[in-house]
Amino acid sequence: MTDPAQLPREPRERWGDAAAVALAVAIGALLAWVLVSVRGLAHDLNTANQARDQLAQQVQQLGATPVAGPPGSRGAPGTPGGSGAQGATGPSGPPGPEGPAGPSGPPGTPGPTGPAGASATGVPGADGAAGTDGVAGPAGPAGPAGDPGPAGPAGPQGPAGPPGQTCPDGYSLQPAVDDPAALVCRRDGAPAPTTPTTTPPAALLDRRRT
Repeated sequence: MTDPAQLPREPRERWGDAAAVALAVAIGALLAWVLVSVRGLAHDLNTANQARDQLAQQVQQLGATPVAGPPGSRGAPGTPGGSGAQGATGPSGPPGPEGPAGPSGPPGTPGPTGPAGASATGVPGADGAAGTDGVAGPAGPAGPAGDPGPAGPAGPQGPAGPPGQTCPDGYSLQPAVDDPAALVCRRDGAPAPTTPTTTPPAALLDRRRT
Protein backbone atom coordinates (compact mmCIF):
# COMPACT_ATOMS: atom_id res chain seq x y z
CA MET A 1 0.00 0.00 0.00
CA THR A 2 1.38 3.36 -0.97
CA ASP A 3 1.97 5.98 1.72
CA PRO A 4 -0.28 9.05 1.10
CA ALA A 5 2.62 11.32 2.06
CA GLN A 6 4.63 9.98 -0.91
CA LEU A 7 1.90 10.72 -3.48
CA PRO A 8 2.64 13.63 -5.85
CA ARG A 9 1.11 16.93 -4.78
CA GLU A 10 -1.67 18.51 -6.74
CA PRO A 11 -0.91 21.67 -8.74
CA ARG A 12 -3.10 23.70 -6.36
CA GLU A 13 -1.00 22.66 -3.37
CA ARG A 14 2.17 23.66 -5.24
CA TRP A 15 0.71 27.05 -6.08
CA GLY A 16 -0.31 27.42 -2.42
CA ASP A 17 3.27 26.70 -1.27
CA ALA A 18 4.64 29.25 -3.74
CA ALA A 19 2.15 31.85 -2.57
CA ALA A 20 3.05 31.18 1.09
CA VAL A 21 6.76 31.62 0.29
CA ALA A 22 6.09 34.87 -1.57
CA LEU A 23 3.94 36.17 1.30
CA ALA A 24 6.61 35.30 3.86
CA VAL A 25 9.26 37.08 1.81
CA ALA A 26 7.03 40.17 1.47
CA ILE A 27 6.32 40.28 5.22
CA GLY A 28 10.01 39.89 5.99
CA ALA A 29 10.90 42.73 3.62
CA LEU A 30 8.19 44.95 5.18
CA LEU A 31 9.46 44.27 8.71
CA ALA A 32 13.02 45.00 7.62
CA TRP A 33 11.95 48.29 6.04
CA VAL A 34 10.02 49.31 9.21
CA LEU A 35 13.03 48.46 11.40
CA VAL A 36 15.40 50.46 9.23
CA SER A 37 12.99 53.42 9.13
CA VAL A 38 12.57 53.45 12.93
CA ARG A 39 16.32 53.30 13.47
CA GLY A 40 16.80 56.13 10.99
CA LEU A 41 14.21 58.31 12.69
CA ALA A 42 15.74 57.63 16.10
CA HIS A 43 19.17 58.61 14.79
CA ASP A 44 17.79 61.81 13.24
CA LEU A 45 15.95 62.72 16.46
CA ASN A 46 19.08 62.14 18.54
CA THR A 47 21.15 64.30 16.19
CA ALA A 48 18.53 67.10 16.30
CA ASN A 49 18.44 67.02 20.12
CA GLN A 50 22.24 67.25 20.32
CA ALA A 51 22.27 70.20 17.91
CA ARG A 52 19.51 71.99 19.90
CA ASP A 53 21.38 71.46 23.20
CA GLN A 54 24.61 72.84 21.73
CA LEU A 55 22.79 75.87 20.32
CA ALA A 56 21.10 76.55 23.66
CA GLN A 57 24.47 76.35 25.48
CA GLN A 58 26.03 78.84 23.03
CA VAL A 59 23.13 81.32 23.56
CA GLN A 60 23.50 81.03 27.35
CA GLN A 61 27.26 81.62 27.15
CA LEU A 62 26.57 84.83 25.25
CA GLY A 63 24.30 86.05 28.13
CA ALA A 64 20.96 85.60 26.39
CA THR A 65 18.07 83.29 27.05
CA PRO A 66 17.40 80.59 24.41
CA VAL A 67 13.91 80.60 22.91
CA ALA A 68 13.58 76.88 23.35
CA GLY A 69 14.47 77.19 27.04
CA PRO A 70 17.30 75.50 28.85
CA PRO A 71 17.98 71.90 27.85
CA GLY A 72 16.07 69.47 30.04
CA SER A 73 17.08 66.01 31.16
CA ARG A 74 16.62 63.05 28.92
CA GLY A 75 13.64 60.90 29.76
CA ALA A 76 13.82 57.24 30.70
CA PRO A 77 13.63 54.75 27.84
CA GLY A 78 10.17 53.41 27.12
CA THR A 79 9.02 49.88 27.79
CA PRO A 80 9.57 47.28 25.08
CA GLY A 81 6.70 46.77 22.71
CA GLY A 82 4.62 43.61 22.65
CA SER A 83 5.38 40.61 20.47
CA GLY A 84 4.27 40.79 16.88
CA ALA A 85 1.82 38.47 15.22
CA GLN A 86 3.01 35.03 14.26
CA GLY A 87 4.30 34.84 10.73
CA ALA A 88 3.01 32.57 8.01
CA THR A 89 4.07 28.94 7.84
CA GLY A 90 7.34 28.51 5.99
CA PRO A 91 7.81 26.26 2.94
CA SER A 92 8.27 22.54 3.25
CA GLY A 93 11.79 21.34 3.95
CA PRO A 94 13.88 19.24 1.53
CA PRO A 95 13.24 15.49 1.36
CA GLY A 96 15.01 13.32 3.90
CA PRO A 97 17.98 11.07 3.12
CA GLU A 98 17.50 7.84 1.23
CA GLY A 99 16.66 4.86 3.43
CA PRO A 100 18.77 1.69 3.70
CA ALA A 101 18.56 -0.96 0.99
CA GLY A 102 16.06 -3.77 1.51
CA PRO A 103 16.96 -7.46 1.81
CA SER A 104 17.94 -9.41 -1.30
CA GLY A 105 15.17 -11.27 -3.07
CA PRO A 106 15.18 -15.00 -3.84
CA PRO A 107 17.29 -16.15 -6.82
CA GLY A 108 15.47 -16.31 -10.15
CA THR A 109 15.15 -19.28 -12.46
CA PRO A 110 17.97 -19.87 -15.00
CA GLY A 111 17.28 -18.39 -18.42
CA PRO A 112 17.35 -20.31 -21.72
CA THR A 113 20.62 -21.13 -23.45
CA GLY A 114 21.66 -18.44 -25.91
CA PRO A 115 22.65 -19.03 -29.54
CA ALA A 116 26.21 -20.02 -30.44
CA GLY A 117 28.55 -17.07 -30.87
CA ALA A 118 30.64 -16.24 -33.93
CA SER A 119 33.92 -18.00 -34.58
CA ALA A 120 36.71 -16.76 -32.35
CA THR A 121 39.34 -17.17 -35.08
CA GLY A 122 40.05 -13.79 -36.59
CA VAL A 123 41.30 -12.84 -40.05
CA PRO A 124 45.09 -13.25 -40.45
CA GLY A 125 46.87 -9.97 -39.98
CA ALA A 126 49.03 -8.23 -42.57
CA ASP A 127 52.73 -9.02 -42.82
CA GLY A 128 54.91 -6.91 -40.61
CA ALA A 129 57.58 -4.54 -41.88
CA ALA A 130 60.98 -5.98 -42.80
CA GLY A 131 63.50 -5.87 -40.00
CA THR A 132 66.73 -3.91 -40.16
CA ASP A 133 69.93 -5.52 -41.47
CA GLY A 134 72.16 -7.11 -38.88
CA VAL A 135 75.69 -5.99 -38.06
CA ALA A 136 78.24 -6.97 -40.72
CA GLY A 137 80.49 -9.86 -39.72
CA PRO A 138 84.30 -9.67 -39.59
CA ALA A 139 86.25 -9.68 -42.85
CA GLY A 140 87.45 -13.08 -44.06
CA PRO A 141 91.12 -13.96 -44.70
CA ALA A 142 92.80 -12.64 -47.83
CA GLY A 143 92.64 -14.96 -50.85
CA PRO A 144 95.69 -16.15 -52.85
CA ALA A 145 97.33 -13.71 -55.25
CA GLY A 146 96.06 -13.95 -58.82
CA ASP A 147 98.10 -14.20 -62.02
CA PRO A 148 99.72 -10.95 -63.22
CA GLY A 149 97.63 -9.14 -65.77
CA PRO A 150 98.77 -8.15 -69.24
CA ALA A 151 100.93 -5.08 -69.72
CA GLY A 152 98.98 -1.92 -70.29
CA PRO A 153 99.38 0.31 -73.35
CA ALA A 154 102.18 2.86 -73.44
CA GLY A 155 101.25 6.24 -72.07
CA PRO A 156 101.44 9.49 -74.05
CA GLN A 157 104.77 11.28 -74.34
CA GLY A 158 105.28 13.93 -71.71
CA PRO A 159 106.14 17.55 -72.46
CA ALA A 160 109.74 18.45 -73.33
CA GLY A 161 111.83 19.57 -70.42
CA PRO A 162 113.77 22.83 -70.26
CA PRO A 163 117.09 22.87 -72.14
CA GLY A 164 120.05 21.94 -70.01
CA GLN A 165 122.85 24.43 -69.35
CA THR A 166 126.09 23.35 -71.06
CA CYS A 167 128.20 26.33 -70.02
CA PRO A 168 128.60 28.00 -66.64
CA ASP A 169 127.26 31.46 -65.96
CA GLY A 170 129.21 34.11 -67.93
CA TYR A 171 130.15 31.66 -70.67
CA SER A 172 128.49 30.77 -73.95
CA LEU A 173 128.99 28.21 -76.72
CA GLN A 174 131.22 29.55 -79.50
CA PRO A 175 132.83 27.72 -82.48
CA ALA A 176 136.34 26.56 -81.82
CA VAL A 177 139.13 28.39 -83.68
CA ASP A 178 140.88 25.24 -84.80
CA ASP A 179 137.62 23.34 -85.58
CA PRO A 180 134.67 25.44 -86.78
CA ALA A 181 132.42 22.35 -86.54
CA ALA A 182 132.92 22.16 -82.74
CA LEU A 183 131.41 24.38 -80.02
CA VAL A 184 133.37 25.34 -76.93
CA CYS A 185 132.40 27.34 -73.81
CA ARG A 186 134.04 30.76 -73.93
CA ARG A 187 133.71 33.66 -71.52
CA ASP A 188 131.43 36.36 -72.77
CA GLY A 189 133.22 39.61 -73.77
CA ALA A 190 136.70 37.99 -73.88
CA PRO A 191 139.05 39.11 -76.74
CA ALA A 192 139.40 36.83 -79.71
CA PRO A 193 142.06 34.15 -79.15
CA THR A 194 145.32 34.31 -81.13
CA THR A 195 146.15 30.62 -80.65
CA PRO A 196 143.84 27.63 -80.87
CA THR A 197 142.20 26.69 -77.58
CA THR A 198 143.05 23.30 -76.17
CA THR A 199 140.43 23.17 -73.33
CA PRO A 200 137.67 20.71 -74.21
CA PRO A 201 134.08 21.58 -73.27
CA ALA A 202 133.87 18.63 -70.89
CA ALA A 203 136.69 20.06 -68.78
CA LEU A 204 134.84 23.37 -68.40
CA LEU A 205 131.71 21.49 -67.31
CA ASP A 206 133.63 19.54 -64.70
CA ARG A 207 135.20 22.77 -63.39
CA ARG A 208 131.72 24.35 -63.14
CA ARG A 209 130.43 21.40 -61.12
CA THR A 210 133.34 21.51 -58.67
